[in-house]
Formats: sequence, structure tokens, C-alpha cells
Amino acid sequence: MSESTTFDLPIAGMTCASCAGRVERALSKVAGASAVSVNLATELARVQAPEGSLPALKQAVEQAGYSVPVHTLELNIEGMTCASCVGRVERA
Repeated sequence: MSESTTFDLPIAGMTCASCAGRVERALSKVAGASAVSVNLATELARVQAPEGSLPALKQAVEQAGYSVPVHTLELNIEGMTCASCVGRVERA
């Protein structure tokens, strides 16, 4: 069984408490999802789910009629000189 992790998903398109409830129900149906909470004011959903569940969570939100904005972040890390350094950064 894979380890569980907490996902904080930004949700776009929610306008009322009914929307938040709809998103919460959709996320609760994802296999392995638990401790689902959706905050309308912050437009954020927090879900406890197995690692690797992000695509299924995103799909559930989209099928409910909302979207999960995706942001890409590129970090420049100085001082890495060997493969061991890379491994340490990946595990951090």
C-alpha cells in the first residue's frame, strides 16, 4: 500500500457553498481519499490521499465542472557538485 500524503489543490470556478460541497463530494469519491475539506474563501481543497493520486484528484475536480490551475516552478540550486548532491536535493 502506498504512503498517504496531503494535497493542497487550488480550485478555480467555485462561487458558493454549494460549489464547495460539490468539489468535496467529487474528491471524496477518489480511491483512497480521506480527510477532504474545501474552503470556498481561499479556493483551496485539502485532501489526504495516496502518493500518486494527483491526476485522479485533478480529474475528479474537472469532472465536477471546476478547474485546478497548474503552476510550474523552476528552481536554480547552486552548489551541487555531484550525483550525491542531486539525491539529497530530490529527497529534501
